[in-house]
Amino acid sequence: MRKRRLSRSCKIGLVIAAIALLSVLAYGELVLDWRVASARQNIRFTMGVTQSVEIAEYNSFEHAMRRKYGAAVDTKLPLDTGLAEVRLNGAVMETNSDLKRIDGVYGIFLLGSDDSIRTRFPFEVSAGFGAANSKAWITEHLKKSFRRAPQIWFAFDDNDWMLDRCTASPRDLGLGPIGTALRLRGGTSCVTIWKGKQLPGSMLISVTVADGNPWMRPFTRRRCRAVTEAALGQLTSKSADRPNYAACVLIDRPELHSARKSLTVDAYSIAENGDLHRMDFSLLAPAR
Repeated sequence: MRKRRLSRSCKIGLVIAAIALLSVLAYGELVLDWRVASARQNIRFTMGVTQSVEIAEYNSFEHAMRRKYGAAVDTKLPLDTGLAEVRLNGAVMETNSDLKRIDGVYGIFLLGSDDSIRTRFPFEVSAGFGAANSKAWITEHLKKSFRRAPQIWFAFDDNDWMLDRCTASPRDLGLGPIGTALRLRGGTSCVTIWKGKQLPGSMLISVTVADGNPWMRPFTRRRCRAVTEAALGQLTSKSADRPNYAACVLIDRPELHSARKSLTVDAYSIAENGDLHRMDFSLLAPAR
């Protein structure tokens, strides 16, 4: 008996179904990152960014403007805006905002409600490796910077916490092709240890700069997990003391110069076997 051949329409239907299935699987894996268990726990945060201008880059820009407009050109860079302004005979010839860059992230993660905050994780972490500022500076800076956030969030003193084990991240974080695709520039990871009267704990906070925008923002969950796993592996290779939580702060749009537009954030609780369980964000205070 001769086998019946599939009609052309059936073949097309099977191909479409296969493509749809692969698309669903890819979306779940790369966008939803659905293989990560839920921590069934909420966390809140607020954060801002610090900015700087490299003197060498500014000097190079200034020399370029003199070559372009002549020795009479006047180039200024107000510290409050970070926007370079080029004037000739009083007229603005051009401006440049590319000299300003994000050089650090500061803020706080919290567990618990405002009526019962169990754990606080204040931090100030460099976007490129640098020594952490003093706790006193961070604590005072947080209280002054986030006046729109509930002030109960900052009801602690310098003896309640410490910033520990700050480590420079490799340029590609050891992620190989993934790190290359994300155009990772490295960053810094620090452990915040909460020692207050409420529930003690520790959190690994990684701040990483990536230049893969604009295509990579939809894949925040998956790439943040890869960054966190790499940072956690680097930390635990040097110490057996694994933190209770981890947070990924990815500066994936560094050219936009603001926390709200430039940062993506994810957070996890860490199981005893080292597995990451994703935490949910609730009642977010506006990032600056």
